[in-house]
Amino acid sequence: MFSRLIPGWGKKPEKEYPALTGMLRVFLSCHHDDFGTTIEEMLQSYIDSQMPVTDAMHEINLVLQIEKDDELIAVMTAIAGDEFRPEPWGETWRGFLERTMKTLTSEN
Repeated sequence: MFSRLIPGWGKKPEKEYPALTGMLRVFLSCHHDDFGTTIEEMLQSYIDSQMPVTDAMHEINLVLQIEKDDELIAVMTAIAGDEFRPEPWGETWRGFLERTMKTLTSEN
């Protein structure tokens, strides 16, 4: 009952952004390279597997509307879990999302 009184309680970004969560935790997972070795190859596998690309693009647009980088990092870290980090790819979360959006848009 008290959980309803705490702002943000029960909000789980991985539940709010299911397409983006799936993309990061499955296709871009750092624990295997089943879907490619570059971000673009992995995103192409995501597209080729007939995943919800339009939904993912919509969710990326929503996340990119978060203006404060620390809030964006918190949301994306929750979404990705322990499966993906943009730093090894030389990216920030914002840069990675913009790169992903550009790739998905050009392929779709």
